[in-house]
Amino acid sequence: MRQYFRLCVLPALLISSSISRAADVVWSAFDWQQTEIVAGAGKVRAAIVVPILVNGVECNAQLDTGAPSKVIWHRGADASLPSVETIVEVAGLRHAVKAKAPQLVGLESNNCKNEIIATIGNAYFEEGTLSLDLKENRLAFSPTGLLSNEAKAQPINYAQWSGNNGGHIVIEVILPNGKLGYAMLDTGAASFSVSAMSEADWNTLTENAPLQQSANVKEYKVNSWGKKIPCYETLAPGSIVIAQSFKVEHFRASYCVQDAFKAGQRLVGLLGLRDLQGKQITIDYLSRRWLIIN
Repeated sequence: MRQYFRLCVLPALLISSSISRAADVVWSAFDWQQTEIVAGAGKVRAAIVVPILVNGVECNAQLDTGAPSKVIWHRGADASLPSVETIVEVAGLRHAVKAKAPQLVGLESNNCKNEIIATIGNAYFEEGTLSLDLKENRLAFSPTGLLSNEAKAQPINYAQWSGNNGGHIVIEVILPNGKLGYAMLDTGAASFSVSAMSEADWNTLTENAPLQQSANVKEYKVNSWGKKIPCYETLAPGSIVIAQSFKVEHFRASYCVQDAFKAGQRLVGLLGLRDLQGKQITIDYLSRRWLIIN
C-alpha cells in the first residue's frame, strides 16, 4: 500500500472556546484506504489507516471504534506459541501489549509500512480523549477529559458487554419516525452512513424498502473478516439526528445480512463516517461524552 504518512506538530487542539485543556497536543496525520465497495460506484473511503510504531518500527494500523480491544493483530498465530511484550505507539500514546512472533513478521522484513499490521480499538484510548479531524485527515490524543465542561457535548455509553477488555461507543440518534434510538459509533464502517442491525431495523430506517435489487435499492457484497456477505443500500426517505445536534436528510441506510453483533442493549444500527466526513469528532472516554464540530 502506498505510504505517505507523516507526523506533525500543529497548533493546540481547539474544540470550542469553552473547552479547557491542560496542554497542547500533537496531531498525527492519517490516510484513508480507498476501496470500491459497490461495483461500478467507484472507490470510497473505506477505512482510517493510522501510522503506528511497533517496537520502534514504522507500520500501519486501522483505527476501528467498533473494536473494543487495544490492539488486534491481523496475522494469525498458533495459540501455543509464546507471547512477547510489544510496544505500540499511536498518536504519541504508548501501550505495552502482547504479540506472537508470526504477528510481527513485517518488522523483520522492513516491509511493515506496506501492510496494515493491526487494528487499534477503543481500549487503546480509553484513558483520555481521542480527536478525529476528518476534514484535515489527522488525529490527536489527550490524557485528559476535554469535554467534561463542554455544554454542547452529548453523552455516550461506553458499553463493556464482554468484560473489561475495552468497550463500544453507543450514541443517541433520533430516528426517521421521531423516536430516540441508539447506534454504535463505528469508524471501521467508514463508508457507511447507518448500517441496520437487523431486517426490522432496516424497515424502520427505510420505511419498509424491499431487500432486493431495484431502481432504489443497491445490492452488493462486502468482505467481512474473510467472508463475502450480501448487503443492501438505499437513500432513506426520512432524516436522522445524530447526538441531538447534527441532522442528516435522506441518509443512506445499509443492511448486511449476517449474524447480528450481539450487543448488550437495543441498537438500531452502526453509525459509520459517511455523513461525518469533513467534520471533527471528539470522543472523551473519561467523561463519557462526545462532540461533533463543523
